[in-house]
Order: sequence, then C-alpha cells, then structure tokens
Amino acid sequence: MEVRRSGEGRTVSVTVAGKMDAYWSDALSRELESCVNDGAREIDLDLSGVSFVSSAGLRVLLIYLKQMGAIKGTLRFVNPSEKVRSIFDLSGLTHLLSTAMGDVGSDDTIPNVPLPDHTGTYVTVLRRDVPPGTVHFHEADEGKPGQSYPQIRYSADRLGFGIGAFGDEGSGVERQFGEYLAAGGITVCVPTDGRAHPDYMIEDGVFVPTITVHSGISLRADFNRQVNFEASEQYRGVPLSSLALLALRESGTPAAAALIVAESAALIGARRTRSPLLDDDPYGVPSVRSHFSFTTEPSYERCTAVICAVFSATPTAMFRPVDPAARCWGHAHAAVFSHRPLPDGVIDASEYIRTLFDYATVHSVLHMMHDARNPMRSAESEFIRGAMWIHPLEAIADRPPSVWDPVSESRDGQAGKPAQVRSSGGGA
Repeated sequence: MEVRRSGEGRTVSVTVAGKMDAYWSDALSRELESCVNDGAREIDLDLSGVSFVSSAGLRVLLIYLKQMGAIKGTLRFVNPSEKVRSIFDLSGLTHLLSTAMGDVGSDDTIPNVPLPDHTGTYVTVLRRDVPPGTVHFHEADEGKPGQSYPQIRYSADRLGFGIGAFGDEGSGVERQFGEYLAAGGITVCVPTDGRAHPDYMIEDGVFVPTITVHSGISLRADFNRQVNFEASEQYRGVPLSSLALLALRESGTPAAAALIVAESAALIGARRTRSPLLDDDPYGVPSVRSHFSFTTEPSYERCTAVICAVFSATPTAMFRPVDPAARCWGHAHAAVFSHRPLPDGVIDASEYIRTLFDYATVHSVLHMMHDARNPMRSAESEFIRGAMWIHPLEAIADRPPSVWDPVSESRDGQAGKPAQVRSSGGGA
C-alpha cells in the first residue's frame, strides 16, 4: 500500500492506494497521527486507489473519525472506490462512514489577527464581561505555634501555583515542598524528598484537593476571554511573553491571570529538588546547585503544557520580568504532559485538563523562566498552538496586607476571614 501526504498546516490530504490490510493499516495510522500532531484539523483521505479494506483497516478509520471529532476536527473520505463502498455496505458501517464523505469545509480557522510580537495569530472564541478579581498570596507564618503552613483547597473554579506538598506537618511536608500547580479541580505537585515523581489529587464530588503551602498564589478563575493561538510558519513557536502581553491587552486591566493549555515547541524553566527548609541559604553558592534543577537547553518539545500564570503591566516586587526585555512582569508554573491534541473552538478547560490524566502522562511541574545566558538560542518557552483563558485582575500591590482564607470558605463561595501574612517576595 502507498500512503502520500500533501498540503500542510490545518488542512492536509492523504492519498491511499493498494490494500488496507492489517500490515498496511499501521502505516496509515502513523501517518494520520503525524498529521494531527503537526496541527492538521481537516484531513481529506483519498480512498480512490484502495482495492481492499480489512477489519483492521476499518478500525483505523473509525478510531480517527472519533479522534478528529474529539478535537473538533474533520476527517473526510474522498472518492472512495466501488470496492471500498461495497465493504462499507457489507460491514454495516455505511451510514456512519457516509457522514465523513463529501467536501464540506470548516469555518473554524485561525484568522490573521497578529499577536503583539507578530510571532503568530489568534482568534477570540469566548468573550464576556466579568469584574476584575484579586490575587491572594499565601506564606508560612513562622511565628504561629502549631500549624504554621496554610492548607489551601483548590476547587475547579480556582487557579493556583507555588511551593507546596500534599499532607500535613505530621507527615513530613517540610522535607517535601516543591513546585505545584492547581487548575480545573486538579492539583499537581512534585515532591522534593528524592522521588521527583509528580503526584496529583482530583476533585470528586465533595472531595476538594488540599495542599500544604510554603508560599503560593490563589485566585478565583472567572474567565472573560478564551483565545486560541497558533505560531506563524516562519517561527518555531509563540513566546510566553507574547501570550502575557496578549492577556494584558485582552483583559484591559493592570494585571491578568491566565490558564494556558498548549503544545510546546520548547520549555525553559526550573524546579526544586530540595525543600527550601533544608538549608539556611538555598539560593547561595554552591547550595543553589543542590536545590534546583534547571533546563540547560530548551526541553519538552511537542508536549502538552498546562500553565497557570499571573501577569502585570507594571513592575512589582512580587513578580519578575517575563522576558529579558522586561515588557511585562509575572510568575508562571507549568505542568508538562505527553502530547494530546487540543480541540478547536470553545473548550471546557476543566474537562480537557481532566482528560490529560486519563490519556496522557504527567512528567513534571516547572517554574517558567527566561534564560538570557546564550543569545544564540531561545530565551523563553515557546508554543506551537494552544488556548488561553484570561481573567482580569486589579492592580497587584507590592505587599498585600492580607490573604483569603480558603479553609473556611464554604462550597457556596463565601470567603472566610482574612489572615495577616508577610510578603512572599516572589518566592512562590
């Protein structure tokens, strides 16, 4: 059997000739998978040259019909030969497969609306008005007897990230504090007790994930925008700073929170390998080398990244520049998964994130950062395509006077009494 692909980008054609039996069906499956991974959302499968289709071949067609439907794409069967039509009839699949025949185009394409730095384009698929929200900062109260680390509950309507661990002080969290991220009712954390294997908790009914926090950020996620973006052909990917500027522009407020799900071109960041409580000066030399693991070069190509971030248009002691040019400031953590295609159009972020734990593997949680040491290579994380949900925020103060107490919040959204804390100084 011969399999040929033509076209590129979102619309491609795959021509098949010969017998689509068990042996050659694997070749077709690999080609279709490659098309999807390269960003194709409309695939025309030309079956005019197919002389035979076995049950294995039909299975491949059905699998990719389902997969393309799941990502709101289209798989069309073009010019099926008489023998192919006959096999469809004998298999009792004519009605199902006939819905994929024809030449109906898709209207859901990325328009030519440039990103702030022109590295890609985007489309706004969800737009509504919401009032600006507030960022809450959490940090250990070292002077408080007994429970000295806040325990934060992250339901599906909250975002958060920072340094934390599952369990309580009685289970030894002081030796496990590492990067965590919470979004869509799922909290992921990488313990620093030598395992370095991400662990996670999922909201289920009345159960809400709770994490003990050394320093962190939380906020209610009430998104007013969803933008879908894609890198231009002449660029490897869209830089994180471009998405940060877009989030601020779309929010129309001095600061913005963002939940990003994207296919990575490359990620740059760091994660803790030792708890910050194990040494007096974890940021000194040489102890810093034993406390952190850095990406010495862009890593995690063609993975799916879930990113929680807060961006600010003005400098603040709480955040660092997002890129070397200091066009905006912020803080972001990313949970890295094996690749899973992202649907087009309006997406239920919580539902999609949950599918990652069913069908993908979580590799790590990174503190996103730029790397200006080598001007000959990428200084930022870059993304091929993805979706970003934006929540407008009020201006972020350098030293917030209080934080929201999530432990006493009821399920109907009533906040508890604020608790006094020190500024975390960007250590989340």
